[in-house]
Amino acid sequence: MENHNEECEKVLKFYFLSTKLKNTLRTGWKYWAVEGVRVESIAEHVFGTLMLAVSIYSHSKEYEDIDIEKVALILALHETEEILIGDITMFDYDGVKTKKEAGRKAVLELFKDSETDKFLKLIEEFEQGETKEAKFAYMCDKLEADLQAYIYRDNFNMSKVNPTCLKDERIKEMIKKGLDRPDKFFLDSDKGKYSGVFSDIANKLEKLERD
Repeated sequence: MENHNEECEKVLKFYFLSTKLKNTLRTGWKYWAVEGVRVESIAEHVFGTLMLAVSIYSHSKEYEDIDIEKVALILALHETEEILIGDITMFDYDGVKTKKEAGRKAVLELFKDSETDKFLKLIEEFEQGETKEAKFAYMCDKLEADLQAYIYRDNFNMSKVNPTCLKDERIKEMIKKGLDRPDKFFLDSDKGKYSGVFSDIANKLEKLERD
């Protein structure tokens, strides 16, 4: 009978490491002072991106030829670096400078026991953003955050927002445009990154915010 002891140990090690993301909160919502609800974890964000990908794939003919299984793997893996480096936001200025290098080191460490570099290649494909699947996954990642911000729209306490946010030049420009809630900031910042049905969804969301 074949001995799977070593394989089982690797499976358990990666599982226990990766599921730490179930209890690691998305840091950005702390900056934006979300109150009155339990703020989502990184694992919940990953779940949201997966469900968004499935929904768009199911309802949009534009992406009927996409490799949805590949997209699902990319989205399942794209936040794994945060197991070791945590959730670095756009306001963590020092962290942003070193995030790419630190993220790659983290991924190499996490998958060092793997028998294949398949997962590493998928993460690199996502980072390079050149294939149709990588672009689709990237837009799912961004749009899911915009949708979550919309869900939190009534839970932002602007009087308690971290001053770092409001001092950021990008946010200052948005405030000048008359945007008065973080969910509007998110969407305004991201909508230029979308194409096709993703743009249509963003426009629909923008209309919902106005209504």
